[in-house]
Amino acid sequence: MIDYTNNNLRPKTFYVKMERNRDGSFTVKRANLLEKTNQFARTLKRVDARDFTSAIRNNPITVA
Repeated sequence: MIDYTNNNLRPKTFYVKMERNRDGSFTVKRANLLEKTNQFARTLKRVDARDFTSAIRNNPITVA
């Protein structure tokens, strides 16, 4: 589990597969976190979709 509430964390990059339902709501199917080991190595780590969704609901989102 990733601590989304800690404000001192570095920015994280997530890759999320979302599906839009007929009623206009969205469902998160899969969420992956890009982990940067060093400047050369990166891996994708699977994150719990429910945990990710609750973090989005509880924290503000900035669209770049």
